[in-house]
Amino acid sequence: MASIMEGPLSKWTNVMKGWQYRWFVLDYNAGLLSYYTSKDKMMRGSRRGCVRLRGAVIGIDDEDDSTFTITVDQKTFHFQGELKEEILSLHGPNCFFPSLLGCLLDDLNGFATDPA
Repeated sequence: MASIMEGPLSKWTNVMKGWQYRWFVLDYNAGLLSYYTSKDKMMRGSRRGCVRLRGAVIGIDDEDDSTFTITVDQKTFHFQGELKEEILSLHGPNCFFPSLLGCLLDDLNGFATDPA
């Protein structure tokens, strides 16, 4: 597994702004999902925020398989990917969402436990 993967998702920001496009970077080794307002901002190192994955709980929306949540430290983050388009190009640049979600679900135990 790559220690770092990156790609686009939408993040729920608030009721006024709703879903906002963000560029995400999963650093598996650090256990962080960082996000940026664009890929260009990521290249410049201008991070908007990050989600700590150690101890996180991943939730999948029962009615919408393109939406998931990460809950950690009593805060819930909402994310949405363009799953239908991405499935059509699994080897292209748009395969981030299914790859990220698979990584988070398959390897959650690695994030959920504190290192000794």
